[in-house]
Amino acid sequence: MQLNLIVQVFLAVGLVIIMYGIGLSLTRRDFLNVFSHRTPLFVGLAAQIAGLPLAAALVILLFDLPPEYALGLMIIASSPGGATSNLFSYLMKGDVALSVSLTALSSVLCIFSVPLILSYASELLLADSHVVRLPPGRIFLPLLFLVLLPLLAGMVTRRHFPGWAMRMHRPTSLFSVLILVSSIAYLLYLEHQRFFAYVTELGGVISFFFLLAAFLGYTVSRVARLGGRQTRTILIEVGVQNGMQAIVIATSPLIFNDPVLAIPAAIYSILMYFFVFVLYLGLWLSAGREQGHRRSSQL
Repeated sequence: MQLNLIVQVFLAVGLVIIMYGIGLSLTRRDFLNVFSHRTPLFVGLAAQIAGLPLAAALVILLFDLPPEYALGLMIIASSPGGATSNLFSYLMKGDVALSVSLTALSSVLCIFSVPLILSYASELLLADSHVVRLPPGRIFLPLLFLVLLPLLAGMVTRRHFPGWAMRMHRPTSLFSVLILVSSIAYLLYLEHQRFFAYVTELGGVISFFFLLAAFLGYTVSRVARLGGRQTRTILIEVGVQNGMQAIVIATSPLIFNDPVLAIPAAIYSILMYFFVFVLYLGLWLSAGREQGHRRSSQL
């Protein structure tokens, strides 16, 4: 399966729009918040940048995944937080300022961490595979133009046109979801004959990986003795990944140029919203029960 040039351009432009939209929500203050949220930021970044790839490696070993699926899982594991993680943190009554800071820093740091992780992973996992193994520089330059520069452009826009940027943040977030959904739908359409095979082969593995990621985010937060709001935020940031970036890395002719590598990211992007909704529903029901207990105790 190969993607034509128009689709590849669409995916690249979609990622640029997503990162520009994230930039519209950021200010210089969000990066300065590092100094006021040192412990939760360090915990969140460590879990996301180092913990998730290690969790993916554990899943690869446990399930003995084929090389292409294994590298695809590592691609989504090494991606930064998703464009909607800040919204989920708000809905789940998390620490939104921490969420924004984590999204900002992980989006910048991934320019350096992703090439190193994927270069080593491709060398290790694809020793006997037809997929091309890439040096870090081959991954770094596309990410620089597709991720970091649009992010900075969004921040510059926010600085000079704050009113317009704030009005456009929500539409760009919704547009980001539409781009991701349409990209996933097209990838699965191309592979519709093997769709159920992919779901059968990877559905359980991806679900296990998400639950492991959520457990990782929760555990490191509790070990660090963070509060409930910060724990929920880190759990979301670790679980909600930038699926669009992972798909572009897998399919771009400048990087791996293999849509099969995007299948784990596509399935993960679908399942992560389902699991986040379940977490949100559980939190909502728990809050409802607490309110009920308070009312009964007052009576």
